[in-house]
Amino acid sequence: MNPKTKIQSKAVKLSVVHRFLCLEWSTGTGKTLAAVKIVDNILKNNPNAKGYLVCKESTHKKNWLDDIKKHKKSKVANAMKTILYASLKNQKNKADFVVLDECHALTPLRLKALKKVLGRNTKVVLLSATISDDKKRMINEFFNNRINYNTISLNKAFDLNLLPKPSLIVHKVYLNKNIVRGKFWEYKARKSKNGIFKHCKHEDLFITMKSVPKEIGIIAQGTEQEHYDALTKQMSYYQGLSEDMKIPYPIRTGCRNKFLNIASQRKKFIAEVKTQTVKDLVKEFRLDNTRFICFTGSIKQVKELGSISAVHSKNKNEVNQNLIDCFNSLECSELFAVNMLREGVNLTNIERGIITQLDSGIGSFFQMLGRCLRHEFPEMHLLVVQDTQDVVYFNKSMNNFNEEFITWR
Repeated sequence: MNPKTKIQSKAVKLSVVHRFLCLEWSTGTGKTLAAVKIVDNILKNNPNAKGYLVCKESTHKKNWLDDIKKHKKSKVANAMKTILYASLKNQKNKADFVVLDECHALTPLRLKALKKVLGRNTKVVLLSATISDDKKRMINEFFNNRINYNTISLNKAFDLNLLPKPSLIVHKVYLNKNIVRGKFWEYKARKSKNGIFKHCKHEDLFITMKSVPKEIGIIAQGTEQEHYDALTKQMSYYQGLSEDMKIPYPIRTGCRNKFLNIASQRKKFIAEVKTQTVKDLVKEFRLDNTRFICFTGSIKQVKELGSISAVHSKNKNEVNQNLIDCFNSLECSELFAVNMLREGVNLTNIERGIITQLDSGIGSFFQMLGRCLRHEFPEMHLLVVQDTQDVVYFNKSMNNFNEEFITWR
């Protein structure tokens, strides 16, 4: 019995004993087929059983149906109504079983909707690669702490030979402290009320803000380092105001939103700083005829990389699905993704990957890495801008990752 079949058989046995079962298994370890086998076992005992498969996105629904068809489990497909979390509130029939894919997508409102379809003996199978502590507390409270968790971390998956051991190549990127090739980074320090903007150097920003009439907007220009420092300073300023209890709540809320907006700007900026390094890697991969995926920080960055095979939120669902199908059918050998394809999507035979941007959630790194772990010798490239928030995110992501897989460049 191969390792994946073994853990899937164990999951089926656990589902018999436990009414509420959560498979918190790392990406690529076989959660989907385990859930299919659990439902198949339910149907053996109750051929008339009916239930729901709840997915996060439309593309995830297609993957499930494709997998069920691949393993010739038509009875499972016929017994399950496949829906999205967003439409859970519209379901009225009680279920004999419910499969909650990517259960970290649950919210208080979605749990309220779930309650309506749960009967006295409904079996519930929850699936996720990583669930945050806060989300786990919320889910546990809803199920009265009756969930049995079966967890397989990434390192455990390596030890059990469920996944191939990857090579993670970390590229150090540095902010330029000088103007390079005449390129300035611009920061809109003040909005314009009349459509007119005044440009100034970062070092002259304070004087310019004082001297220029308030109806005129101000754009500060500077080096990468100055731009990063300016955004960080603005974030600190608005965060302080948002946490000052002496300030009225509506104003604090506005400051909090301003803080989040600037944080998003800074995150995109850090990703864009890496564009030239990403271009060099993409050029190398193309010359080697390598099948690869690149997780980018913005649609703007994708355009700068010159790719037309980009999956992002501005595309229609069918456009994104066509790009995925083209990649999986080997018609094309590269795929770019802007904050998508981190979960719930099967991508075939990826030899190399590029991660341009991490974030505060450690799960996102493991989800992106997991896209490459279906190849025999997976290689992932990660870019980290030194002396920035990027390093904080990197260190947090590496807490549960084996250092022996890491090579620095």
